[in-house]
Amino acid sequence: MTALKAKWSEMSLYRRVLLIVMVIEILAFFFATLVMINRPGLEYQDALLYSSTEGDIQIYQGAVDGETARFAVSPEWEVSYQWGDYTYGPYQITEDPATVPDGYEGSQGIEIRLGDEVLFRGCYLPGSTLSLIQEDGEPLWGSSSYAIASDGTILGENGRVITPQEFHEPDLSTLVQVALEPALTHRGSMGFYLTVTLLALFNIIQICFPHLFFRLSLLGRVRNIHDAEPSDFYIAMEQIEWVVLALACLLFYYMAMTTIQ
Repeated sequence: MTALKAKWSEMSLYRRVLLIVMVIEILAFFFATLVMINRPGLEYQDALLYSSTEGDIQIYQGAVDGETARFAVSPEWEVSYQWGDYTYGPYQITEDPATVPDGYEGSQGIEIRLGDEVLFRGCYLPGSTLSLIQEDGEPLWGSSSYAIASDGTILGENGRVITPQEFHEPDLSTLVQVALEPALTHRGSMGFYLTVTLLALFNIIQICFPHLFFRLSLLGRVRNIHDAEPSDFYIAMEQIEWVVLALACLLFYYMAMTTIQ
């Protein structure tokens, strides 16, 4: 304890502040990352919709493209989706073994309706890139390609303008996955956090023992390294390096906390 007090008292205010900042980063992001890991959600359009229930209705809600996005799924596989002020559905998904096409025996036959309109009949292949196969055996392809003009207008194939309501309409494979196979994930990577912590600890050691690192940098280049003294330029660059590493750790910790697994 005496040695620690002596080391602390010999430090400049600059080094003390940086040391405190590094310790706060390590502890604060540890607890923040744990919180994020323990909040399961549904990944949708590079966002995470967090899971909750309202009675017997399963809810997945979060933010997509700056607006509130919300899936509601009933036990009968009725799915509704809301993005901002736009509402989609309810879509009714029912199981129907008769819709399974030839060659896909053993898969799950389903039908999707929007009111009286039949949107899809075929089978569902969980875990597949093309998860929906139509009744005639043809795969149901996902969303078509689009481009965003300089004024923010969304353009589809052949230059057709796509409205925001149309653009954010969920595709059928998403509806089926949300109802039948909602694979929950979470934000936060403890492995990433620990990797960043190694960098943070390295910076802490540099801040606590600058003379040690100065002498290590001279090994094999100077005979009497114990008599050498760092120049003002070396000290300035060293202090800048501490700040750069502290900021880098802050950025990497944020990435470790928010990345979707």
